[in-house]
Amino acid sequence: MESARQSFDRFAADYDRFAGLESPKLRHWFTAHLPPKGRRALDVGCGSGRYTLLLAERFDSVVAIDISEPLINIARRRRPHRRVRYDVCDVMAFGDPAGFDFVFSSTTLHHLQDVNAALHRLRGLIAPGGVAILIDNVAPRPTPARWVNVLGALRAFPADWRRLGWNEATWLLKFRTGSSWLDHLASDRYLSREAFQHTYGAAFPGALFYSLGYAHALIWRQPP
Repeated sequence: MESARQSFDRFAADYDRFAGLESPKLRHWFTAHLPPKGRRALDVGCGSGRYTLLLAERFDSVVAIDISEPLINIARRRRPHRRVRYDVCDVMAFGDPAGFDFVFSSTTLHHLQDVNAALHRLRGLIAPGGVAILIDNVAPRPTPARWVNVLGALRAFPADWRRLGWNEATWLLKFRTGSSWLDHLASDRYLSREAFQHTYGAAFPGALFYSLGYAHALIWRQPP
């Protein structure tokens, strides 16, 4: 089965367009819960930088990492910023002794073989008094059937049409029901909402959890 990195590498440009067309609900929630300002921020699984520029508005320095070189190249080309450094890197190989005031990851950790190890590594990167916001997709089954994803795309089309117009909504439907995206989704392994809270809560005791539709979120503050 094709790895997540290989599939993202193969359709990086289309994925960047797809990410830009998604509903802004998650982005609005994230913006509302961001710290007002800070020194250093880390964006794990930044993709093509869709959230990274939001961090650059509030933090003095932002490191954004992703395992896909084509996505990082798109981020560097389309979303450069003087306070942002984009790096091709696996989070399990990433280290920074200075730590970060804010650590963020969105819809990334389900791609990793060992989520528990990844969560503890992220916790170790948070400076005293720092904050983490981690968001990931959840589902009742680890890998929903292919028809579930197709049906979800069809159901979303009317709202996408009203929000984006015919051309963009049609492109989005074709992408979501295309073989490249469906094959990619077949490699995903999601936690249920309950398993998310158990697994993430064990690594970040006392965290606050939020239900975000198809996703679930954690907010946690490192003790000073």
